[in-house]
Amino acid sequence: MKTSVLKKSMALGLILLCLAVCLTLPLSAAESERVYDPSDMLNATEAAELTALLNRLSTEHGVEMYLATYLAKGPYDDFYGDDYCHRVKDIEDTDAVLLVVTYERLNDTYYYDMYTYGEANYAISQKEVNYILDDYDVYDNLKGGHVYDGCEAFFTLSAEAFTGRVGMAWSVIIFLSAAISVGIAFAVRGAVIAVYRKKKASVDYPLDRYAKLELTHESDSFVREYTTRTYSPRSSGSGGGSRHGGGGGHRGGR
Repeated sequence: MKTSVLKKSMALGLILLCLAVCLTLPLSAAESERVYDPSDMLNATEAAELTALLNRLSTEHGVEMYLATYLAKGPYDDFYGDDYCHRVKDIEDTDAVLLVVTYERLNDTYYYDMYTYGEANYAISQKEVNYILDDYDVYDNLKGGHVYDGCEAFFTLSAEAFTGRVGMAWSVIIFLSAAISVGIAFAVRGAVIAVYRKKKASVDYPLDRYAKLELTHESDSFVREYTTRTYSPRSSGSGGGSRHGGGGGHRGGR
């Protein structure tokens, strides 16, 4: 009798354990959707901490945050935001920010690209996008292979840009530029006046009294004339671009 009761208790305990596991798996899967890392650019601890950060930022700022990593075999091996939406999670109809970090083995180089969807397309301006992509903590860390640190800075700035503003406002930039220009103009003017006065005061010999210029001959000689034109291509920008970004929602890359 006791053996039968013990067996039933063990069976019941096993059933409860299976139910607990089944109920926990969907929650874990939902949390891990924030970080899609098939390339193993993050260790288990970093992936868990970054998932927690993205969950918190998404809740606090009202915009979904996602990360995807990709191991490219060559310069034409790409993983776009469209690929993420079709293969991993469809976020095209949500307010979302997606970061795709690509490592190209052939050139031993990291690239990263930003995608925005829904309201994030309008809430985050292109000026803010460039500011985020070129931020020191984002650019140097991601290009240097420090994926966790770079992602932490990227998503923090992106969340702030969605609900507020990052970078310096245009009005402040214009005011500071004008102030600096005026200051330089006054400095140059003062330097020119000082040099002129110095030269004028240093003339001791009265040329108007003891010297005379009389023009006796005038001629102009032109042997040859040459005109040289050189072509200088336009700069592609300070931050550069990513080889692997593109598709719908793409805002820029490095």
